[in-house]
Amino acid sequence: MAGFGEYLDRLSNSGVLRVTHMVLNGIAAGAGIFLLVIGTSGLFDVYKNFGGITLPLLSAVLGASVTFVSFLGIIGSIKRSQQVFGTYSALLTLLVIVQAIGLLVLWLHPEHIEDRFSDVWEKLYDDDQDTIRYIEKDLQCCGFKSPIDMAVPKNCSVKKHYGFVVGCLEPLQHQWHSKRHAMLWAGLAIIGAQVVSLLMGAELARRYKRAREGGYHQVPERTEGSPLLRA
Repeated sequence: MAGFGEYLDRLSNSGVLRVTHMVLNGIAAGAGIFLLVIGTSGLFDVYKNFGGITLPLLSAVLGASVTFVSFLGIIGSIKRSQQVFGTYSALLTLLVIVQAIGLLVLWLHPEHIEDRFSDVWEKLYDDDQDTIRYIEKDLQCCGFKSPIDMAVPKNCSVKKHYGFVVGCLEPLQHQWHSKRHAMLWAGLAIIGAQVVSLLMGAELARRYKRAREGGYHQVPERTEGSPLLRA
């Protein structure tokens, strides 16, 4: 089977293209696994109270989808299968469209989130002050807008406690926008790589189809390598 694959690569002149396609999909699969891990961990992160589960859930679903489709592309390259390439191309096209829509929605998402953060902080102040303590220590801040605004403890700006003199609203907003922008840029990069992979996969499928349909009587440069000429 390996001999026939090498013969088919020589006949269709697609060996380098196939390897490049596999490498590109391998990189995409790695990026997908990274997004899946980041998204899954974000679903259980304390900061999901502020940003919601939209970003981590989107990251996890995107990561799982990218990983699956990328491995499908690798399998198609290994097997040199038109059927697998066809399924791969259809799923990848759908994934690119969904990702583009998702990125557009994310880009148009309102950036003014102060009111939402204020509501979450107030709820935590009433029901879960331990989480506020964790956030204040983690972000090195005190209180919501200022050290006198729903701080835990109330004198947390005093040096013997935390000694932080900055409210937590600004670092919370910075963290949210950083994650949002990272998702946007990562999504754009992945879409770009997927479009290239899609074009390469389509070209590989076309070459293999032509080689299988009309190339069997052509003698490759190294005839001794052809399994069809050994009989």
